Amino acid sequence: MLLMAAAIMLPPVALFQGRHGLMLANHLVLEIFSVMVSSMVVVMAWHRLDRTADDASRILIYGFSVVAGADLIHALTYEGMPPLLVESSTSRAIFFWLLGRSFELLTVLMLAARVRLPGGRTLWSALGALTLLGAFLFGSLGLHLFPETFVPGQGVTRFKAVTEYLLCAGNVLAAVWLFAQYRRNPDPRTLHFAVAGFVMGVGELSFTSYVTPSDFLNVFGHVYKIVAYGFVFRASFVLGLREPYELLRLSEAGLRARKAELNALLGNVPVGIARIGQDLRVGYANRVCAGLIGLPEDALVDRPVEQAFPPFLLQPLQPALMRALAGERVEFDAAQPEGAGLHLAVTLVPEPATEGQPRSLLIMLSDTTERERARRHWLESLEEVRELKAALDAHAIVAVTDARGVITRVNDKFCQISQYPRDELIGCTHKVINSGHHPRSFFDDLWRTIASGQVWHGDICNRAKDGSLYWVHTTIVPLSHADGQPAQYIAIRADITERKRAEEEAQRLAFHDELTGLPNRRLMSDRLRHAIDGADRDHQYGALLLMDLDNFKEVNDTLGHAQGDALLRQVSSRLLARLRASDTVARFGGDEFVVIVEELGAELDEASIRMGHICEALREALAQPCELGGQMVGSTVSMGVVFFRDARDDPDELLKQADIALYKAKEAGRNRVCFFDPGLQAETTRRATLLRELRGAGARGELELHYQPVADARWRILGVEALLRWRHPERGMVPPGVFIPLAEQSALILEVGQWVLETACAQLAAWAHDPLRACWTVAVNVSERQFHDPAFLHKVEKALADTGADPHRLRIELTESMLHRDLDMTLQTMRALQQRGVRFALDDFGTGYSSLSYLKKLPLDQLKIDKTFVDEVLSDANSAAIARTILSLAASLELGVVAEGVEKAEQLAFLARHGCPAFQGYLLSRPKPVSELPPVLERPAA
Repeated sequence: MLLMAAAIMLPPVALFQGRHGLMLANHLVLEIFSVMVSSMVVVMAWHRLDRTADDASRILIYGFSVVAGADLIHALTYEGMPPLLVESSTSRAIFFWLLGRSFELLTVLMLAARVRLPGGRTLWSALGALTLLGAFLFGSLGLHLFPETFVPGQGVTRFKAVTEYLLCAGNVLAAVWLFAQYRRNPDPRTLHFAVAGFVMGVGELSFTSYVTPSDFLNVFGHVYKIVAYGFVFRASFVLGLREPYELLRLSEAGLRARKAELNALLGNVPVGIARIGQDLRVGYANRVCAGLIGLPEDALVDRPVEQAFPPFLLQPLQPALMRALAGERVEFDAAQPEGAGLHLAVTLVPEPATEGQPRSLLIMLSDTTERERARRHWLESLEEVRELKAALDAHAIVAVTDARGVITRVNDKFCQISQYPRDELIGCTHKVINSGHHPRSFFDDLWRTIASGQVWHGDICNRAKDGSLYWVHTTIVPLSHADGQPAQYIAIRADITERKRAEEEAQRLAFHDELTGLPNRRLMSDRLRHAIDGADRDHQYGALLLMDLDNFKEVNDTLGHAQGDALLRQVSSRLLARLRASDTVARFGGDEFVVIVEELGAELDEASIRMGHICEALREALAQPCELGGQMVGSTVSMGVVFFRDARDDPDELLKQADIALYKAKEAGRNRVCFFDPGLQAETTRRATLLRELRGAGARGELELHYQPVADARWRILGVEALLRWRHPERGMVPPGVFIPLAEQSALILEVGQWVLETACAQLAAWAHDPLRACWTVAVNVSERQFHDPAFLHKVEKALADTGADPHRLRIELTESMLHRDLDMTLQTMRALQQRGVRFALDDFGTGYSSLSYLKKLPLDQLKIDKTFVDEVLSDANSAAIARTILSLAASLELGVVAEGVEKAEQLAFLARHGCPAFQGYLLSRPKPVSELPPVLERPAA
């Protein structure tokens, strides 16, 4: 702010006076730098979405795609640049400048507001490109429609200055907003975005008053923009690179496997391993650990720590145990008194727990006696350097660097393990073998230690020339000048790759099922706790699904355990294929599996419906036969489900409740889903059963069409409305209000709706040969999902062609709510069908919220007055007025009208007096099967 204030107070200074080409070159360099930074921000955000869904990345992809393009076009359309579609000019360049700054401000505001964007990176990249294309076309061909921003000889216009002030204010407000968020949650990304917005806002002040594009303030403002973009790139860098390391650090966990499962593996690991419980007793120790301590393996188990370990190890171990039990990973060295010679590198790793502190720790003991002895001897006598070098060359990986870390010497083992020849290593730093596995802070601590003259040792993961990774235990010894400043560093390494692999395999076996590779009960419990906390934080329901294979014992008994294992592997594969990556599938034990589903919705009804669909999809997938030993074997599952949303929900209690629901499912006959809540269970089961039974009901002959006549005031039938009925073989006649909403919530409405359309067209074709009914029309109700199906037009044409029905006798009824979605597509579909002769009616007119302009645009030929108005035309003046208005409006637009729900003769008489031409309701006739539908209505005696 001080710099900008000083710059504004200076008298106007025109740079590059008389050297316009130099001005253009400098301006192009500044803008290309901005374009490069913006493009890198987009690339970082793009690759961030490779790993996880992230709204900030979507915002950066969209916003900075437009910013990068706008800045590039701004530079290329600057006055004096070659034409880009049209002649370059200062006004055109200012237009694209304002476009870039507006989208930069929009991006920062969306980040501050934490706007959630749907879709993937390709969508937002495409939207950014389309936005930029539209702006380019407008800026090139329609700039005359944009307010004037610059007048040669006078400078920027008032519109330009005010716009820049608004951009300044917007950026500063966004910065304050982000700073406030940073105070609540110190996230470096938020701080960097806040600084970027503030710097950009201050920089906008330099563009409010310049007279010529070469003014010093103009160039000075571009520098502010570059600084601001640097902070944005820093924020995206933190977003893209720091988080994976943080996740890796949080995922470090110790060994927690049972002795029976890991004894064979851990017994062969080339390091000593022991497990210490919270009671500070030894729960397990392998052979190497017992050998290092000097006690038999059996003698160590169940001993207190103070009795199990020797004094030289116990003294540093006791305070380290307290830190490790608090969740911290601890490393230290321990050595026997002088003369004994044993030196150990000790690592304490807390094992993950479902909640609270770790239940146990893993202690790893590495015998580093030889390394420490070699290092000690080397330090004791510089005269023995050559002998030590020979020894190290034979047994260790050695490198020598200068004080800056540049490699000056390496031994053959260094070249062998790194796969680099000596001449490619000399003169380089160790960055040439950096694997990227460790965070920058790791190497900062390393350099801080050795630069102070202290010895550093630890494990480092390096990358060989062929890209493979290897681990080395490293000791770095500084050699100092007489003044105490390090002159050289000697790095002595030992290859521990196999040891690290053994440790990783031990951890994998501790938390994953060996047969299926799924998370085991331990890891499942940890993820369930995280899911419960996430549900409480996001106010979204989650569900725990416990499933059991029906009659799994028969597979083992008849086909053998090998085929039973194969069945379990196929089940796990099908579960993973049907669920989202964010859901957890775990093997609970035996033939039991657990599924944790998150983000089911904020309302219990919504969550239960979605979970019901998921359970049915899983049940159907698992019901498909599996090939076992050349035979196709069918297997079904029973499922128990319980919901959670409160952080106080206990994981163990949820498992019990899911188990109770699973027991109910098996008790009810197996191959079904039961929910723990009895009321919700009954409703979900009823809906799922009805939906399942509705599939194929038309093919089974259970669906029927009943027809309700539409007649004029003289009771002459003009046509009928086709109404769907379901005659269930066991339930009897199922009310339409029960099964039609269920069908509309799923894709089943497309199947049912097509059956109705084809059946109605077939009946229309049959009546064409009946003199009394040949002139009738048939109205068919169409659901919103059916009408907006891309294949709807083709399906109607096919139904008319297959049945031979006259399209002029078919009337499709739409509701006002269907017009709110994609009006252009609705008009296109209606006009295409109208050209083929199909007619349209607007059902329940007057009950929705549609604009009356729809009546002018839509190719309608009939309105239907809703029953709610007809019921009250005799008793409510407002309803009567609405009915008269609809009749008058329809007459003006030359549309037909049908009054629905006419149940009294007085209602019919009132509507007829006011010009209503057609009626439908129980007064005339109830809906009837086609066999009971009379050709003529009998008018009751007065």
